[in-house]
Amino acid sequence: MKIKAQLPYSLDQYRNLGKEVYQSISQTEYVFVFALAIIVGLLTGFAEVILKLIIEFFTDLFFSNNITSGNKFKDYTWVFLVILPSIGFIITQLLMQVLSIKAKMHGVSQVIYSILLKHGLIKPIAPITEGITSAITIGTGGSVGPEGPAIYLGAGIGSIISKIFNVNPRRMQILAAAGAGAGIAAAFNAPIAGALFAIEIILMDFHFNQFSVVVIATVFATFVSRSLLGDVASFSSVQYQLHNGFEFLLFAVLGVFSGLVSFLFIKFLYWLEDFIKTKLRINKYLKALLGGILLGAIGLILPEVLGVGYDVIDNFLKNKIIWYIALFLIFAKIFTTSLTLSSGGMGGIFAPTLVIGASLGSFFGYIFNYISPELAPQPEAYVILGMAGLLSGTIHAPITSIIMIFELTKNQNFILPAMITCVISIAISRRLIRESIYMQPLAKNNLLLPQLTELNILNSIPVKEVFTGNYLIISEKENLKLIISKLLKQNISVLVVEDNFEKFIGLITMDQVREILFDQDVLGELLIAGDIAKRNCPIIKESDTLKTAWDVMNQSKLDYLPVSDDEDTFKIVGIISRKDLDEIYNQEIKKFDMSMNLASSLTLSNAEEGIPIFGQYVLQEIEVSKSFLGKTIKELDIRNRFKVEIILIKSIDKRNNTQVIIPTGNYKFKKNDRIVISGNQNDINKFKIID
Repeated sequence: MKIKAQLPYSLDQYRNLGKEVYQSISQTEYVFVFALAIIVGLLTGFAEVILKLIIEFFTDLFFSNNITSGNKFKDYTWVFLVILPSIGFIITQLLMQVLSIKAKMHGVSQVIYSILLKHGLIKPIAPITEGITSAITIGTGGSVGPEGPAIYLGAGIGSIISKIFNVNPRRMQILAAAGAGAGIAAAFNAPIAGALFAIEIILMDFHFNQFSVVVIATVFATFVSRSLLGDVASFSSVQYQLHNGFEFLLFAVLGVFSGLVSFLFIKFLYWLEDFIKTKLRINKYLKALLGGILLGAIGLILPEVLGVGYDVIDNFLKNKIIWYIALFLIFAKIFTTSLTLSSGGMGGIFAPTLVIGASLGSFFGYIFNYISPELAPQPEAYVILGMAGLLSGTIHAPITSIIMIFELTKNQNFILPAMITCVISIAISRRLIRESIYMQPLAKNNLLLPQLTELNILNSIPVKEVFTGNYLIISEKENLKLIISKLLKQNISVLVVEDNFEKFIGLITMDQVREILFDQDVLGELLIAGDIAKRNCPIIKESDTLKTAWDVMNQSKLDYLPVSDDEDTFKIVGIISRKDLDEIYNQEIKKFDMSMNLASSLTLSNAEEGIPIFGQYVLQEIEVSKSFLGKTIKELDIRNRFKVEIILIKSIDKRNNTQVIIPTGNYKFKKNDRIVISGNQNDINKFKIID
């Protein structure tokens, strides 16, 4: 007798139940986002495992994993080995062309661009293509690493999941960053470093809510990686114990040279790229051919420069590479990595950075040990510290670098030395070059802003809307006692000093007076305003933007700036302070965040009436005026002219596909564009009737 299984409910009832559960979860915002972060982490972990297997397949196809014998290659003719990288570069370029992928920037730089400027919107095909082409590049000898593609894949998965579940742009941004961090976590078996990487480098801002989402993704990505590939530290064989307090001096010396080499790596990488692009101007396939041949020729002489290079690091740790090879490898790896990326190869710079750092650390470890074996009894320990120092100097992320080294070695004794080396390295590197290796391409494209969208707000507000009249004008002849009396009694923080002809001389702030306050009995009658005033203060105009004021304050290192009349630059009409800027910035960001959270839910059905957000402010979606077509937002000066803020642009192509764009001043309006704006209802009504 067969028992027929019966469901207690119909399929329609189950579907309805599923919808109710989904709606219930999605209404609890954080639970919903956390659930998506778990999905992103799991998928990224699987994607990273697949990527590793593909890279191993191509690497094993052409190369041997054993370089200790001095034979990295399989039994091929030297001619084939020389042209092998070219084959990889050409295949990479062909795939990019066939799939219509135009890479503005490499790996992580592209991820930062997509997350900060496009709020995490990434085309699915782009990271997949980067993963495949990177595997081909590495497998044929390209001097790059797999971590950049892993980060791109993770960010792409975060973006896809966000679009599937229709989260708002802000949440998409966080989930894409979480995916990027999950990529690092799975690649290195380092969940903490992965989370810090996403916060310190990708988002460049710490908030507990977004950090918790990132952590969840990195934990689950690491869980998948460990389950399938094993929980083994990358460099667990290294045991280190601090032997002598004087060794801190050696850590500092290594930090100095790490910073210098980091600067060299960043400058040369992008110099070579610009040189090949602007000076040579050759066909991309010819460039791939010539660059690959040069790389292959170098690889015949020094096979350690080819591929990811983790086997090279292992041999440094085992003292199997001679010191002068280590010295030569520092510069050779910088050159071959730059050559690979400039010639059309795809891949990350994370692994090459570690190899360069390991070479530097090995060289100095040998030198220190040779000079004083008692002072530096473990030269292989400096291999690890060199990796940490160079990583900190190139990516400008010391916390990530320190934690990364701890998770790679699982030895907490490295933390203290790494802190010394990493801090000094980044101090030197930042002194020589402002942007990190990931931020250089953004800087070249004028996209170097900590929070692109947010600071665009400052660029749209004129100084005249913010400056204060809370100041006093005094003569340069007034003495210290009178100055103190006016500052205290009038409860103001700044005085404007003028000469007998009412010409601006400088500023006196409470902080300046505070330094000499205790000497007022002696100096009260002797010191005058002209002596105390901060002279040569830059003057900004009423019509200047807050972004201009912000930049001038940072360059001059002042907390107050005088504001002049537009028509008479010698006439001071107000004062703007750093506090004023902070307050308006925070206020505008709150408005922007609220608007962004609501903008994604705004549909054509409620476009006419809009959504109230706070006070008299509403959020509304409208079709862009015909008179705006072909003009930029900056050119139209929309905020100042019409008193409304553009939150989002919905660009609709010929196939009726909608792309959500975060507005910048350089965006040029196109036909069929729709814009989501916020502002007072009366101002919006006036804006809507513009022809």
